[in-house]
Amino acid sequence: MSRDKRKQIIQDIEKKRDSKVITYITSDRANLQVMISHDVVSIIHDHILMLKEEARAKLDLFIYSRGGASDVPWTLVSMFREYCHEGSFSVLIPYRAHSAATVISLGADEILMTKKAELGPIDATMTTGPYNPTEGDTRNRLPVSVEDVTGYFSLLDRFGCERADEKMKGFEQLTNKVHPLALGAVSRLLEETKLVGLRLLNTRAKPFSEEENHEIIRKLSSEVYSHSHTINRTEAIKYLGLKQVRNAEDATLENDLWSLYLEYRDMFQLENPFNPEEHLVANNLEENTWDNLNLACIESADRLDVCRKSIRVKRLRQVPPTINLNLTNIQFPVINLPNLQPNMNPQQIQALVQQMANATMQQILNTAVQNAINELMKSLPQIGFEHVSLNSGWVKEA
Repeated sequence: MSRDKRKQIIQDIEKKRDSKVITYITSDRANLQVMISHDVVSIIHDHILMLKEEARAKLDLFIYSRGGASDVPWTLVSMFREYCHEGSFSVLIPYRAHSAATVISLGADEILMTKKAELGPIDATMTTGPYNPTEGDTRNRLPVSVEDVTGYFSLLDRFGCERADEKMKGFEQLTNKVHPLALGAVSRLLEETKLVGLRLLNTRAKPFSEEENHEIIRKLSSEVYSHSHTINRTEAIKYLGLKQVRNAEDATLENDLWSLYLEYRDMFQLENPFNPEEHLVANNLEENTWDNLNLACIESADRLDVCRKSIRVKRLRQVPPTINLNLTNIQFPVINLPNLQPNMNPQQIQALVQQMANATMQQILNTAVQNAINELMKSLPQIGFEHVSLNSGWVKEA
């Protein structure tokens, strides 16, 4: 997790590339994933502004992400284009650059990929929304993906539903499960993503032909039938037609890109699933707080911004309408009266004993009640866990 080590690798890449590098990482740690979002644009802009004007001529974006908001790629790439010289914006991909990260890459003049690097399809998924279907009797909203919707209609075609009335009946059956407005939102999101992808391909200094651009977007948005399918650099060049893809080792950057990724992997604990419930059970805890969990970062040689949050998780118990606390096992200590005066009368002795007993008994009762409550809560049936996020946001660290 060494800032100095990451900074050194970034500077080594800049020296080999004769460029300035900005990194953008979003966590895909199991149960602690975050996505590309609008709040990063202004922070990356601050990193660019920290560079001297002549140093902004050639900019590289080192990215690791599983995707995110569909309208961020256009804003982000357009901003880079405003500062760097024509043909001088590149994306460096050590490993995963899926979905929205793939769309960002489409706008690069050059895409440098390691042997392990992955792009992904750009089909749209509505993860949440007021019209998304719910899971059973719960209020949990289920995602609606383009690939599932189009797969359903492809299935109808395969079974011979070719007439308009047959397809309409199939659509009616679908809307019984998924709200029509959710289907409309997914369709609109896909069209927006395809349009952004086409526009980004046209921003390149040496754009492909319109026919080639449309073919690239068609394959990325509809010909890859699984959102989890990964596209390596060979497939990106030969199948998609992304001729701006370049092998990292050809630029002697294979080791640098991978080493920098490994630093971020350790910083975000990407291969260590976040399982707070298991921790509570294994350690017989009712609740625990995890502070300053890393969610995302933006880094350059001169600055580091990190997005973090804390999470408090506690068990939820089924509380009965009436509770009886058993306090029969209270151990009463011997009360020692200090410094009795020889001339004290019985009333004074009684008052002193009363004072000492009250103080001692109150402490004993407080402890006994708290212990009884703790034991009672542990004995109640568990009905789930409560997660509360605390202090989330971006912090400038260096």
